[in-house]
Amino acid sequence: MPVLVVGGGPVGLSTGLFLAHWGVRSLVIEKRDAISAVPRASTSLRTLEVFRSVGLGPALEKVGWEGGTPMRMVFKDRGLGNTLHRGGLPPRYSRRLETCSPVNPRLVMTHDQVQRLALDELHRRGGAVQFGARLVGLVPDADHVRARVVDVATGEKWEVRAGYVVGADGANSDVRGLLGITMPDREAIGRLNTAFFRADLGPVLREWGTNMCFVRNEQVYATLMSKNGRDQWSSHIMDYPGKPDHPADLTEAMTIALLRAAIGDETIPVELHAVNAWEAAIGLASSFQKGRVFLAGDAAHVQSSAGGLGMNTGIQDGHNLAWKIADVLHGRFTSALLDTYEAERRAAAEASLALSRAMHQGYQSLEEDPNDLYEKIAVDYLRGMMFYAYHSRDSSESDVLDDVIRPGCRFPHRWVYTAGTGRASTLDLVGSRWTLFAGLGDRRWSPVATSLGMDLLNHDLDVVDEAVLVRPDGFVAWRGTTEESLQETLRGLGRQHK
Repeated sequence: MPVLVVGGGPVGLSTGLFLAHWGVRSLVIEKRDAISAVPRASTSLRTLEVFRSVGLGPALEKVGWEGGTPMRMVFKDRGLGNTLHRGGLPPRYSRRLETCSPVNPRLVMTHDQVQRLALDELHRRGGAVQFGARLVGLVPDADHVRARVVDVATGEKWEVRAGYVVGADGANSDVRGLLGITMPDREAIGRLNTAFFRADLGPVLREWGTNMCFVRNEQVYATLMSKNGRDQWSSHIMDYPGKPDHPADLTEAMTIALLRAAIGDETIPVELHAVNAWEAAIGLASSFQKGRVFLAGDAAHVQSSAGGLGMNTGIQDGHNLAWKIADVLHGRFTSALLDTYEAERRAAAEASLALSRAMHQGYQSLEEDPNDLYEKIAVDYLRGMMFYAYHSRDSSESDVLDDVIRPGCRFPHRWVYTAGTGRASTLDLVGSRWTLFAGLGDRRWSPVATSLGMDLLNHDLDVVDEAVLVRPDGFVAWRGTTEESLQETLRGLGRQHK
């Protein structure tokens, strides 16, 4: 088996899907007996962009639903009560989100929808998934990894020999534990209960102007978050009279009472699906890789739900890793390419965690107009969600409001016109392939692209006489004027000579 993915949540299933997209067979194992039916986290704009890049644009439109503008919130004394404040990103940052991607920034998919879409697509593309199977041992060798797996129901054990293993098995990762990798800086920053429920609140989203509401009154401090634009909801119950200072389960009766206090109407039926007590924490694993074994998602980094980027950062881990494994397995690059995974994704995780920490602390202490908080976290949000940068000599200068084409940064979305397709996004032109851009009429790069087995696209991208190389994950690998500097960049990544 080329790749074993441990964990069948949204990160693991998406990683399997990305591997299949780039032509790599994988087996995904999951210790639970099915995917989750609870709509926990929601997608970010960048995650939807990633799914679009592997051909799932129409599926996103079909499965997803339109919520509010990212980070737009309403603050009320009760969900159906009086509005205290309205908050959101400052206009210059909201405008940036409206124009930075071909994807509708209001489009939303929930945790369970992501899992179902990824599972269906993985099966359709020839991938394998086994539920009820838990990893119990790892034996790394020079050219493969031997993984011991047990059937949770029967106790039967077997061995999987894989070229690579990806641990996407959550905050209490078996893979991380078996590797002896720690999370030394893990810090608990809050304790709360999260409830998932059904309730018909009528056309409340139209009144709110968003799908996210904060409620504070004498009975409860909580959120109300729509999960489908209609009747499915979640609520982070952050405080209530008598709340203990340690994680404590809530009874069904008390949960429903607190939800009704948050909604503000005792007569509305509330159908509780689940409620859990959990500890919000921030932390990074001491390493994201050990030999042929990699960590992704919560196995590599944990964070509060504030900011909504936990699942999304993990899915983007899998996307970053999948194309690299594919290029190594297909012989285009040496294993040196895989050495870039940790540095790049640690930078992305650090940006995501910085946002989560700032927002969690801000929400806990929020009393008055929230727009001061959103002014402070706007740059962190855009950087953590979309505009994080990988290391390069000039990526540190990136500004989330500019559209400069810069190595180490996501290639910008721009509308261009082509003879074959008419108006198209530059991101759609790249798709998920190595792509070399050159100016209009600049044919000197054609033989270079051909020799490298890459697509050459000629467009006016305001880069004067320079060419731009874009990686399969949509990040800029190189920008320059000479074939020598391009070849030097590729050699540094481990490009095999043909």
